[in-house]
Amino acid sequence: MRSQPNRDYISDDVVQTPPALARRLVEHFRPRGRVLEPCKGKGNFLRALRTYAQQKASDGGARRRRRDPAEIAWCEIKCGRDFYHWTERVDWIMTNPPWSQVRRFLQQAMLVSDHVVFVITINHVWTRARVSDIREAGFGLREIVLLDMPVTFPQSGFQLGAVYFARGWKGATRVTDWTRGSLRALKHVGTKLRHTVATFAGPPRESPRAQADASLRRLRTARRHKLVEALRAGCAIAVVIGRPRSRSDRSPETRRSKVRG
Repeated sequence: MRSQPNRDYISDDVVQTPPALARRLVEHFRPRGRVLEPCKGKGNFLRALRTYAQQKASDGGARRRRRDPAEIAWCEIKCGRDFYHWTERVDWIMTNPPWSQVRRFLQQAMLVSDHVVFVITINHVWTRARVSDIREAGFGLREIVLLDMPVTFPQSGFQLGAVYFARGWKGATRVTDWTRGSLRALKHVGTKLRHTVATFAGPPRESPRAQADASLRRLRTARRHKLVEALRAGCAIAVVIGRPRSRSDRSPETRRSKVRG
């Protein structure tokens, strides 16, 4: 535990991911191949990964198990397995890393894996040094899942998220919102995401009918303004507001006069 500069809270690296959240994240990202949990803590993520692997193996049968074996490895400094000493290649890393060591943890994860998912406050991603590390390692931000802060986590004003880093990814970053206050959360982070790596769609387009109604309102407003200006200038003008008169609306005298003419 140590104080972090420019923050008004104490960073506690011993924070356990709620089991339900771990299971949901594993089912969302669907890790395949060899998976590593580099700081298992009490094992909530590890159990979720093992349960998911067992379910996929039982659903796919023996043929699938031979083609895509599920192997879950783990590290934990308190158990004598230091992630910083890990050198074997894995396909996926999923964990809630120590937030005071996010940069070093991410650098090590990108050395040994092609897919990395960290549960962190997403402000960790936007520093210049962090963006440079991700680019130099050949990774990209593939998805950010916005999460509500569990009550067991250190409370702060930063938005919690599950951040997915993928090797070779050069596309837009997908933002998936799991928070209760979805619109409020997107408003909180939308500007920064728009100007870094995420691509947001613009406002929804109006239907042709709505566009036509808006054009008509603008036209009527312009006519009123012209009428007011003309009256102020003392000009005599005739303005017809509403639909044009059809032939059936004309009086018999008017129609006869036009025929005679």
